Order: sequence, then C-alpha cells, then structure tokens
Amino acid sequence: MKNITKATIAKIKKQGIVPEPHWKFLVKKYSIWTIFLAAVLSGAISFAIAFDMLLQLDWDLHRFVHQSAILYSLSLLPYVWIVLLIAFLSFTFFDLRRTENGYRFSLLKMSLLSLGGIIFTGIIFLLIGWGFRFNAMVAKGVPYYGQHMMTKQSQWMQVDKGLLSGTIISIADEELEISDLNEKKWKILLGEDTLIRPAANMQQGKMIKIIGTKKDGDIFRAIEIRPWEGRGMMNYVGGQRRGIMDNGDAGSMMNIR
Repeated sequence: MKNITKATIAKIKKQGIVPEPHWKFLVKKYSIWTIFLAAVLSGAISFAIAFDMLLQLDWDLHRFVHQSAILYSLSLLPYVWIVLLIAFLSFTFFDLRRTENGYRFSLLKMSLLSLGGIIFTGIIFLLIGWGFRFNAMVAKGVPYYGQHMMTKQSQWMQVDKGLLSGTIISIADEELEISDLNEKKWKILLGEDTLIRPAANMQQGKMIKIIGTKKDGDIFRAIEIRPWEGRGMMNYVGGQRRGIMDNGDAGSMMNIR
C-alpha cells in the first residue's frame, strides 16, 4: 500500500499534476445546466408551434380534396417541428446524463424528466399564445415557409382543390366579392344549397373560409362557408343552408349590405 502511495505521489510530482480550481468545476456544472435549460426551452417552443399549428388546421377537409382521412392527416403534420422536438428531446436526455447526479437516474427517469420538462413548458407557451407568435415570426422571417409547411393560410389557399379564404368586400343577393390572402379579388357564387356555418360573420371586412369549386376566371362557387377565426372544427357545428336562411326573418345574411 505504501509503495502504491509513493508511486502515485512520485507520478504526480513528475507530471506536474495539480488540482483544478473550484471555479472550473462550477463553470462546467452551470454550463451543462444552462445548455439543458436552453434545450428544454427550444424543445418547448417546437412543441408549442407544432401543437398550435395542429389546432389551427381543419382536419375534416379530406372528403373535399378526395383523400383518405389517414393520408390527409399525415399531410398536415408539421414534420419540421416534430423532428426539431425529437432532436431537442434527445439533446436534453444526453445533457442530463452529464450532470453531477446524472448517473443516479435510470434511463426511464431521465427520459420522463426530459419529456415532462419540454411538454410542461410547451403547454405554458401554448396557453399564453406564444406558439402562435413564434410561428408567425418564423413564417414572416423564413422564405417559402408556407410552401413547405401546412399552415392555416396555405391550407385555405388551394383554389384548385376547392379551398379559398379572404376578406369580404361586398355582399349581393346571389354572390359575394372577396379579396383573398394574396389580395386577388374573387366573385363567390351562392346557391340555395350553400351551407353557412353559424359562427361565420358575413359582414363586409370580415374574413371567411370557403369550400367550393373554381369556375372560369375569378369565379368561385361556394358549397360551404366557415369562419376564419377559431381553431379547427370547434366552430363548425351546425349551420343553415342559404335557401332556408333566405326564407327566414330579416336577420338573414343576405340582408346585410
């Protein structure tokens, strides 16, 4: 034992080994936790954006675009944000293992801690509206973002598939005139079978979503009109056919000028 101690001491003196200062240990410790926190926040942002996008989309349009429900749902998933979420989740997991107490946790506990931290923080971001704000910032700052991600705007600007949205410019007995999200003007033809959802505000200056068929030029035949505001299908329960509304009282939307 004495020989081992002497040999160790001799080796330390020969190689000039000295203890590292305490501040280096603290820097390493807090750097790991700072990176962990940054990864959790980044993962939470990815979660909030992805979840907010999913809430904003309309999931029942598969029957109008002639796709199966499964294939259409898969086409709506925000894969970029899902991949980023998984990447940040993996990063938090491996960074957590590098902490001074990381060896004490099992793989399951570390996975739950990482996932729980991201989801909990992401839900907070979602509830305070940061998911929508972050997504709007990315959409504004990243070119062609809407072309590679199914956003609410890109979903409802597929005229060839019968999906159109815009702001009402004027209202007549049998038609509407709207300005779409690209500021192109459209004449919207209304029929007795046009379904108008109850939450749709059919007044000048209000935004609406329209399901129908593109005709010649800038003419669009409306089958259904939905409100622009709201999340997914939450506002789409019920509704009246225009023919029924026109036979009703003075509150019919066709009496609005």
